[in-house]
Amino acid sequence: MQLPQLDPSLFDFFTWINGSPFATFGIPCVYSELTKEENKRIFKMYAIGYCNGENLICRPKTDTKAVMFCKDGENLWFHFTNKEFEEIFS
Repeated sequence: MQLPQLDPSLFDFFTWINGSPFATFGIPCVYSELTKEENKRIFKMYAIGYCNGENLICRPKTDTKAVMFCKDGENLWFHFTNKEFEEIFS
């Protein structure tokens, strides 16, 4: 799946609130869980785009990708490490 790269301004505090793999999808935030095939399918189903984490104004982090999701009609986002992102979305 090729995710589109999104404008960093879309990744703000309002859409970040409570965004995490566990809070949103019930998936623990450990590499072995994030990269399970069934969990990768869930992330891919809801993902709408990404941005390099260091380019964000809100919660910038190096060596990460911020991924935007749409679930239950609401947009939210959180960070994956570059390694997690590549394993999940390549």
